[in-house]
Amino acid sequence: DMSNFDRYERELKEGQLKWGFIHSSKFWADNILKFEQSEYKAVKMLAALLHSTDPTTMAVACHDIGEFVACHPLGKKKIANLQVKERVMELMGSTSAEHREVRREALLCCQKIMLNKWQDMDNIPQ
Repeated sequence: DMSNFDRYERELKEGQLKWGFIHSSKFWADNILKFEQSEYKAVKMLAALLHSTDPTTMAVACHDIGEFVACHPLGKKKIANLQVKERVMELMGSTSAEHREVRREALLCCQKIMLNKWQDMDNIPQ
């Protein structure tokens, strides 16, 4: 029987993401540490899908990157290394009509990337 993480990886390999349980916050809470496997391969595949031509895939990828950043203690650092924020910001500014959902998810993703930065500032010695 396939685990939910196996299903998630299969979607990544197929290069098409669709909304569903494996993109829920419960999935992320239960599986976050599995994203460390093989040098964060799943995260790298997810980042690559931000360049998809399919609007739903791009929207779900933005959503999932936001979940990864919010759930994983090193999420922000990993995303920074993959230079994902730049692409997410590009998607936020997309003017294409079919990218409405992409823009919304890109904005939420960007907020999660930035929000955590402010939380980190609490830990900086004064």
